[in-house]
Amino acid sequence: MTSAVVRLRELPEAFTFAGFCKLTRLSNRAAAVWLARWKEKGLIEAAGERARVYFNKLKCNEVNGSLRVAALLFEYPSAMLCGESVLHAAGWITQIPARLSVAVLSRPSYVSLHGFEIHGRPLSWFRNVHPAVDPAPDKRIYGLRALPAPLALADLYRDPKGWHPDMDDLDISQEDLASVATAAMLLGVELPAPLVRQIN
Repeated sequence: MTSAVVRLRELPEAFTFAGFCKLTRLSNRAAAVWLARWKEKGLIEAAGERARVYFNKLKCNEVNGSLRVAALLFEYPSAMLCGESVLHAAGWITQIPARLSVAVLSRPSYVSLHGFEIHGRPLSWFRNVHPAVDPAPDKRIYGLRALPAPLALADLYRDPKGWHPDMDDLDISQEDLASVATAAMLLGVELPAPLVRQIN
């Protein structure tokens, strides 16, 4: 019987359930038992609840952000940084979000992943924002394609019950205010009155 350590040395830093089954030639049921045991022993870490991506603790003692982003993109190839995560990265708010907010293509159910707040968006939304999103790798934030800050702010107001930045905490330069109005029109959202007054 091959030991857990030997098996784990054969596996990369991050691996999928399917990849594990293929490498070990174990049945799905047997693979699930092995992985559950390894998880209990702290040899591996699941990327999230019901996620079929695992981190090999033998190869990476500390699971870093790039591994978590790789797991996110495996589960959600459409993932795009949005909301307060973009606003914080742009310096528009000082509040540091506990998790990264990402927009993904809507689906009937979502796999939660540690470190991320998942927001389903329809294909029409992705088509709408696509022209404004810079695909260049050096324009990525935390390794993810990201909404421009004006669109990220306007998008937050799409959900009346969602989180909205405190007006006193919002720091938008004069030249960016016009872009916020354009972004709101593009997404068909109504901005709060105090923000509209600032724009006008």
